[in-house]
Amino acid sequence: MGAPPAAAVTEGIPVVILHAPSAYQKSFYQRPVEKDLQGLDGFAKKLAGIWRRRPMVRKPWQQRVEEALAIWKDLESLGEGALNERIEECRMRFDHHESLPSAEALAVVCEVASRTIRLKPYPVQMLAVLALWGGYMAEIDTGEGKTLSIALVAVFAAWSGEPCHIVTANDYLAARDAKTMHRFLARLGVTVGVVVGETEEVERRRAYYRMVTYTTAKEVAADYLRDRLRLQEWDRSGRRQFFRKVARTPDGRVELVQQGLFRAFIDEADNCLIDEAVTPLLISQPQREEHLEEACQAAWFIAERLGEGRDYVIRPVERMIDVTAAGRTAAEKLGGFPESALWRCPRRRLQMILLALEAKEFFERGVHYILENEKVVIVDEGTGRPMPNRSWKLGLHQMVEAKERVELTAPSQTIAQISFQAFFKKYKIMAGATGTAREIADEVWSIYSVPSVRIPRNRPNRRKYQGIIYCTNQEERDERILSEIEGMVGKGQPVLVGTRSVSSSEELGRRLSFRGIDCEILNATRLAHEAAIIAKAGGAKKVTIATNMAGRGTDIELGYGVAEAGGLHVVATEPHESRRVDRQLFGRSGRQGDPGSVVCFYRLDDELFCRNLPSALIRILCRMKRVPGAHIVMRCAQCLAQRRAESLARKRRALVSKNDASLKRSLGFAEER
Repeated sequence: MGAPPAAAVTEGIPVVILHAPSAYQKSFYQRPVEKDLQGLDGFAKKLAGIWRRRPMVRKPWQQRVEEALAIWKDLESLGEGALNERIEECRMRFDHHESLPSAEALAVVCEVASRTIRLKPYPVQMLAVLALWGGYMAEIDTGEGKTLSIALVAVFAAWSGEPCHIVTANDYLAARDAKTMHRFLARLGVTVGVVVGETEEVERRRAYYRMVTYTTAKEVAADYLRDRLRLQEWDRSGRRQFFRKVARTPDGRVELVQQGLFRAFIDEADNCLIDEAVTPLLISQPQREEHLEEACQAAWFIAERLGEGRDYVIRPVERMIDVTAAGRTAAEKLGGFPESALWRCPRRRLQMILLALEAKEFFERGVHYILENEKVVIVDEGTGRPMPNRSWKLGLHQMVEAKERVELTAPSQTIAQISFQAFFKKYKIMAGATGTAREIADEVWSIYSVPSVRIPRNRPNRRKYQGIIYCTNQEERDERILSEIEGMVGKGQPVLVGTRSVSSSEELGRRLSFRGIDCEILNATRLAHEAAIIAKAGGAKKVTIATNMAGRGTDIELGYGVAEAGGLHVVATEPHESRRVDRQLFGRSGRQGDPGSVVCFYRLDDELFCRNLPSALIRILCRMKRVPGAHIVMRCAQCLAQRRAESLARKRRALVSKNDASLKRSLGFAEER
């Protein structure tokens, strides 16, 4: 950390002498807040986004790549000493004000990657590097090398002198990628750090003061919040705050963990910017709440004895419950309840009963949570991964614990909060890579002002899409899935089965074992174990059941003779609420020009249809299943259900952002500067 500006004394009055920004001053950097544009301004921004992501935007990048490829051929014959000299020349001459890195710099980093980690970048990966440097979200198909492209562009960010954060989907991938790319980055004079959940504070500070830091969205945003909490005494008007920061003595200043938000390159950007954005990041502390446990136990006792339709009505689309007059009367008649003030208040008592009914109807073990060591652990519905350090707020977590009859944990009080939308907008430059940017391009531009661009595949796509088979009920669907798996295994093809919940994957695994078919079940309880299993999923006759996108970020390489048998066969068992997540599952097959196939077996009484389509329409679809042309109608109905679910998800994300903005106006540490 650099020293703050010196303080001179003139007639007893301290005068701050401003020099070039020190590392300490840089630690406060974040991009000024941009106001949300409405009306004509908003329309103009939307048109600008369409223009920024036009296909012709790739033309100058393609020309630069061709120039770099020509230079690269000459570099391949250089000795190590001569290459080191070229590296130093490129680093010293690098100008981060240029819209594109020089062709020589691009060729040099590609040659170093080829020599150090034995990964030779494809021309399309070089194209992706230039897109990322330009602040784009690059749509790069699954298996086309997003991780290497991000490491390449991180070199240019480090050479520019500004800290760079590489944000990945989980702790395992952050640690793995930092280890994999360490030799490559070190050869180019770039220091590397990694921050995961288990990293201690001292190590975190060291990691953030490296040129490139691998981490996750949760960790980098939480560290930002903790730094804001350390600085809450400085939340004053702009000029006064500035002088208090730069004039502090080294002994008196606050030790910050991060060193400013300059550049972020996000791997699996859709997961970070969209999927994770549904829930704000909270920092909380235990809060003592007397009589909460007995109130939760009493509310659950009542909820178990109330009946749907008679005592309460479920609104599945809004995920809300209304207690009827008969239900309130029935609750009062049960009697024998605690005498605490928390329970005596009629309004609070009704809230507790509603929470208990929500836990009863909307939260299912194996889908929304699991039990580990007699504790309720939340499961990410998008990935199937457990989140042991998270809890539902407003007493809901304790109510689920009462439902499962485990020890109730102490409730928490929020002391800091930020949405991922608000956090990532603070970076000076943000870019990312994902296999599915098309569906979210408008939203990413609207929220983050990041345009999207499609990067071509390195090899043609040979994956065969065998269509969707709609089944009337679960029994019919499961029987067809089991027969499909048996047939593929008999042909020698590996099979990857995608499910939406832990319980579904385990049930399918049991049924396969009854038929004598061995399988691996991935419900994302151990990320490293998960990656090892998914990496072997391409072996002949291998059957792997994955909860949604378990194993994301790990390549599936085909085993001996598998390509000749038809490649990896993907079986989708349930439509996801987002078409984008369905495409992610399909993309596990046919990577890098490999053969592969995809087939879907969906139930017409699936949760997606029941929550987003009228019940009368679902009954009609079930009756017309064998009518000619019915498949087209069912496909349209599925698209309608998914579009409605996506629309509701966008509204939830917008609400999170709106609540975050409201919180900033009321909490001093969150004020924008």
